[in-house]
Amino acid sequence: MTTAVRSATRLPSPGRGDWKETLGRAGLVGRGVLYAVIGVLALQLAFGNAADASQAGAIGWIGGQPLGKVLLVALTASLFALAAWRFLDALLGDPVEGSEASDRARFAASGVIYLSFAIAALTATIANWSGQGSEPATQPGSGESQQKATAVVLDWPGGQWLVGIAGLALIGYAAWKVKRHVVDEKFMERLDVGRSTWIETSGRLGYLGRSIVWAVVGVFLVVAAASYDPSEAKGLSGALQSLAGSGWGRLLLVVVAVGLLAFGVFNVAEARHRRAA
Repeated sequence: MTTAVRSATRLPSPGRGDWKETLGRAGLVGRGVLYAVIGVLALQLAFGNAADASQAGAIGWIGGQPLGKVLLVALTASLFALAAWRFLDALLGDPVEGSEASDRARFAASGVIYLSFAIAALTATIANWSGQGSEPATQPGSGESQQKATAVVLDWPGGQWLVGIAGLALIGYAAWKVKRHVVDEKFMERLDVGRSTWIETSGRLGYLGRSIVWAVVGVFLVVAAASYDPSEAKGLSGALQSLAGSGWGRLLLVVVAVGLLAFGVFNVAEARHRRAA
């Protein structure tokens, strides 16, 4: 997209400086930190080191660093801010991403996901401050919860079809994200910047890395449906670990890791340059 087109579609930031705006920007920083750490852990995994490259693993890793207690408090607050912002968008609409019913449903779903991350971070924070370690409880999207949910659905009438369709839908969603953001750079329409090469690059790499992960998780859901075996379903960490098991997979894992790290950088940039929140 050219600079002229971006300028033509750019809107003023009507809510800049208000409390909802603050929630959104603080939440984006927290999401950026979380994804950047997942990217670092995925790089460690790619180079043969044991690492839990997932949201839960990232939260645990942060808690184990110097000043980990303070960092966990900050991360927890920002993730709760992120969830609250998405829930408010579900109620009020978003001045940049839209206010249609489909947009509001998407915001609500995101709010639920981010709330689970925030609760996991809060659990780790409480455990860290009480001296009981920093590992958060199992959360939605982890390998264990993914397998349990898949097992439940497989036992439903037509459950195999439902799991298979969910996997195919996730693969299709990943492909749509690649077209929308990696190819067409639609994410730049949310930002109040001109032609910024580093932001464009980090955004495209970030959405590519996330889309590959979604596609891999979708493939495992299809395999789980075809084999009627819920243990084949994998969350984020399991999907990344599966890539580390072969030569080409390891190369793809490096691409994903760099992409997730870049997505973290992009989120921090969006917190600074987003037109409105």
